[in-house]
Amino acid sequence: MTRSTAFAGRGWLPIAGATLATALFGMPAAAGETTTAATETVTRLDAVTITATRAEALVFDLPMSVSQIDRAALDDAQASDLTALRRLPNVDMGGGPRPAAQNPSIRGLYGPRVILSVDGARRNNEGGVLSPLLIDPDMIGGIDVVRGPVSAIYGSGGLGGVLAIRTLEADDLLAPGQTSGGRATLGWRSGNDAMSSGLAGATRGDDGDLLAALTYRRANDIRTGTGGDIDNDGDLLSGLFKGRADLGPDHRIEASYQRFSDDLTGPNNPGGNATFPFSQTLKRRQDQYSGRWSFADDDRSLIDGHLQLYYTKLRFSTSSEETPPLDPTSTVTETRGLSLQNTSRFTTGQALAHRLTYGVDHYVDTNTNRTAGTNNVVLPDGDLTATGLFIQDEVTLFDDWTLIGGLRHDRYEIEPDGLASSSHDRVSPKLALHWQPIPALGLFVGYGEAFRAPTLAEMYPNLSTTRALFNFIPNPDLKPETAHTTEAGMTLAFDDLAVAGDALRLKATVFSERVEDLIESQVAGTFTRDAPFSGTGLIFQRRNVAEAKRHGIEAEASYLAGPVDLSLGYSKLRSKNADTGAHLYAPPDKVTAGIGYAIDADWRLWYAGIYAAAQDDDDTLFRRRSGYALHDLGVVFDQSWYRVDLAVTNLFDTAYVTYQQSLAETYTYEEGRSVNLRLTARF
Repeated sequence: MTRSTAFAGRGWLPIAGATLATALFGMPAAAGETTTAATETVTRLDAVTITATRAEALVFDLPMSVSQIDRAALDDAQASDLTALRRLPNVDMGGGPRPAAQNPSIRGLYGPRVILSVDGARRNNEGGVLSPLLIDPDMIGGIDVVRGPVSAIYGSGGLGGVLAIRTLEADDLLAPGQTSGGRATLGWRSGNDAMSSGLAGATRGDDGDLLAALTYRRANDIRTGTGGDIDNDGDLLSGLFKGRADLGPDHRIEASYQRFSDDLTGPNNPGGNATFPFSQTLKRRQDQYSGRWSFADDDRSLIDGHLQLYYTKLRFSTSSEETPPLDPTSTVTETRGLSLQNTSRFTTGQALAHRLTYGVDHYVDTNTNRTAGTNNVVLPDGDLTATGLFIQDEVTLFDDWTLIGGLRHDRYEIEPDGLASSSHDRVSPKLALHWQPIPALGLFVGYGEAFRAPTLAEMYPNLSTTRALFNFIPNPDLKPETAHTTEAGMTLAFDDLAVAGDALRLKATVFSERVEDLIESQVAGTFTRDAPFSGTGLIFQRRNVAEAKRHGIEAEASYLAGPVDLSLGYSKLRSKNADTGAHLYAPPDKVTAGIGYAIDADWRLWYAGIYAAAQDDDDTLFRRRSGYALHDLGVVFDQSWYRVDLAVTNLFDTAYVTYQQSLAETYTYEEGRSVNLRLTARF
């Protein structure tokens, strides 16, 4: 028995705020087409994802917690960063209002516990107080978020989940039947007096397509809800070039290059507040080269796979604006990787249909750290080499039952220059079962394990001086983290519920997790600072917590009836040290809500809200936060060849501080009320 598909292509479960439901669900409009409230969305549960299982699957029907943000949602949000992720249950983009400090988290886990990828290429830099994910929203075609352990198909780092970004494709810019075209944009944001301009174009034919995009942004100081300003001067230039060639019906070659470059002036911790000292110029550079060959047999039964090669290079460099100046620093992370996978489809007996996906991933991270042109005094240079073999079988029985089983073996070797190397092996299993007893109701359960090897930055930071804000102690005895997660959930799908043509969707997941040897940065002591610093500094060391127990829930719901869209999201997470009972890092409870109304074929109105409860039980007192509520309003006027977006975010100029910041004692207020305007011309 299969679920009703009447909702497919219409309703979706949006995000809120400009988040779970900032926007109005529905199918995203192609270039040149007018949209209505029923054709815009933030996250579509009836959309297709390849991230969750490395094979195509409907988001709503997967026996796991998955959300999407599409291009239409980013357009409605007039996104200049990735804070739209805050609108998803149990997902955040913390670090403060400066994009240079923002770090994605899933189920309260961030940094190397979340796998980041762009067009299939891993972005492995831990980041520290700097954002590890450099990509301009104008270059994004969509974002997939899979919550929970994914090591069984993606390897180390998949404790929290995976955040996979797909860059723009020709279909994002061209309407059906259109062979060439694009868009030009101009934007302004009052919250940081920012200007932006962008140009993107594509052309396609029977044998392939080409795409190019370029965006420039100029940002100034950010005005917070307190009425004060924080430094944020900067210029950004980002580009994307992609090409695709079809070599017959069963073979395709793709190549792409991405570039991100910006120069920022602000504190040497970009998550710092207005009182944070020591101004610097921070230069961030990200280059990514990727090539992919897709291949298949005539009916895609036994052969349906791809081979991908990629190279990424991330560079952070700083120069002091102080007198006397602090030493300049630079950090470079290079990743060379390949991924080879294939999917085979076959049946056994009369009732079992298999979709078997298997392959190998391999990558090498090379880290180079410098201070004043010499080896960095805090972090050593070194390499991390990783190889993983995986297999997954998705078995369908009588259409009502789906069983997904996966297994992966990973080996990692960390080789710091001048120090002893270390290696880790791990086998990660995953099992999930979905049952559709009636078209309106789906039930699922799952169990998975995840594994994360400690990084160079966690094992070997070493700074012992009184002329610094903080000191660090190495810990070469760090053990890998392992997570054991059990999930259960349900889906509800109703059509023609209250009025003809309406649609209701709900998906909820509860989870319980045991994390062994959880790695945390803890205060190991204090010291008295010397000039040019003052006061008492903290000494940090990464340590294994014997065992952490975590549990939580995330739920999303949407209702579509004619010109009206409603959406809700909810998330809750609790985390404790199993030995001491101390409350560990856990984001506050969050509710997201959205309302969309299509006045007519040209005009749309939307409201989005985020309601975060107080986080007052974290035993690291510096991290506790007050609750807050945010309200955004927007109007869209959309014609065939142009579009105007006008929005007010943080309508009531609320002064608030997010829970996840770059350091425990960082307390930086977010952007206050902002009036945002964007003009788009299609050609």
